[in-house]
Amino acid sequence: MHDLHRAKEKKMAYLLHYEFGYPKSAIATLMKISPQQMGAWIKEMDYEVRIHNLTTELTDVKNELMRLGYSPQKPLNHDDFTQF
Repeated sequence: MHDLHRAKEKKMAYLLHYEFGYPKSAIATLMKISPQQMGAWIKEMDYEVRIHNLTTELTDVKNELMRLGYSPQKPLNHDDFTQF
């Protein structure tokens, strides 16, 4: 349960900084953690946001390719990659 609370705090910190314009030091004081830890949280959330956005974009492009008639040449199979 603590991990879920911490994950929510990280999201709140990210939004307070990027969307609401609060400085990292003020957010760190509010959440009772060090400014260094706050910087790490915000950086981590920034990566997660970027990864999620890229995943969404790639899914959209894949769907567009499929609408245009493209399809994978061979179904991907996890077992194919275990031999390396």
